Amino acid sequence: MLFMAIFSYTPEDRDRVIERTEQLPEVPGTALKGEWFDVTGHRVFRLFEAEDEAHLAAAVFQWTDLGVAEVVPVMETKKALKLLRRTSKKA
Repeated sequence: MLFMAIFSYTPEDRDRVIERTEQLPEVPGTALKGEWFDVTGHRVFRLFEAEDEAHLAAAVFQWTDLGVAEVVPVMETKKALKLLRRTSKKA
C-alpha cells in the first residue's frame, strides 16, 4: 500500500534532517517511491510503499526524534476513481 509521510521539523533541526536524509537506510518491507523537500517551510514529503503497518511504523520511527510525521494512505487517482465509482453504485 502507498503512504505519503509528511514530516515537519523545526528550523533548528534543518541540518540534522538533511544529514539524516542522506544517510537514511532503507527499511525492509518498504520501498521509497519519491521524496520532496518543502523549500518554503520545514517539511519533507516521502512517498513509500509498505507491506504492512509494522513496516510503516519502522519507516516513520526513523524521523520521530527530529519532528512530527503525519502519514496518509494514498492511491493513484485513476484507481481511486474506479473504486469510488464502484462503491457509489452500491449505495
